[in-house]
Amino acid sequence: MAINRSTKSVGILGIGHYLPGEPVTNEAVAATAGVDIEWISSRTGIQSRHYAPPEMQTSDLATEAARRAIEAAPAGLPPDLIVLGTGSPDSPAPATASYVQDNLGLPGVPAFDVNSSCSGFLSALASATGMFSAGIVARPVVIGADTFSRCIDPADRKTAPLFGDGAAAVQLGEVPDGYGILALDLWADGSKAEYAHTPEHGGYFRMNGRGVKNVVMEMGPKLLNSALAKAGVRLEQLNRILVHQANPKLVTWLGESMGVDSDVMPTYGRFTGNTATSSAPLALSLAHEERPFRDGDLLAVLSVGAGMSAGAAVVRWYEPKDS
Repeated sequence: MAINRSTKSVGILGIGHYLPGEPVTNEAVAATAGVDIEWISSRTGIQSRHYAPPEMQTSDLATEAARRAIEAAPAGLPPDLIVLGTGSPDSPAPATASYVQDNLGLPGVPAFDVNSSCSGFLSALASATGMFSAGIVARPVVIGADTFSRCIDPADRKTAPLFGDGAAAVQLGEVPDGYGILALDLWADGSKAEYAHTPEHGGYFRMNGRGVKNVVMEMGPKLLNSALAKAGVRLEQLNRILVHQANPKLVTWLGESMGVDSDVMPTYGRFTGNTATSSAPLALSLAHEERPFRDGDLLAVLSVGAGMSAGAAVVRWYEPKDS
């Protein structure tokens, strides 16, 4: 591929999500995890989540979300890149994005995975945006998808009530100058890896809730402010901030600490749980579904996750005039 650096702006042209199966209530989780129903709702704010059925793989969720994002975008050339953020691939090899590419009927289109856990969508978005800016691709699809419920010990009260499965995707493409992705920022600190990790291949995910909360409360605002500074945007100018839904309580605490109202930083985790890599784009998609973004709206997407890692993006929404 030739590299012809582009000065064009890249933005979100279509967005979509997919939640598998029927909602799984706290009643269904509480008995196995050894906790009562009220404990789950009072400690996390989560009421339900979704689990993929046994025959459904991460690639299936990712395919459906990508298809919906592509269909939501203006008609035109098909996607020319697929970047999938996931921490629960179908198998160690090949990349799960390869299965998505085949499912979508896009032979020859480059497809690869990115794994930085819950911040993986932002890492995938940065990869796709960089390839657009380098002139390598023009219409990348970026997906976050996980079947993380399969990585959790159902008897572990610290993790079992939290996680669910899901996928969300965006179709990127050229937008007018001043619109689109205005800034991106990424961060990681491997010295804190044991705060949220799977200690062995094939083992269960483990989490130090207090350690994770401390990193979220410190690095969330710090990284968002860094991205805002790069974009030349002030916090109070943002119309909405879509945050990784680690759990509704934590999102609420984060918003309060930043002086942000709940209508600007909404919570969706009460009926999705923590869907890992798909969580941040899922919040973006659900927010657009609930109260559609308007042309010129300023948005931020923020996620802090295992690694520890984090990502933030600032976007000026573009609404095609012919839609």
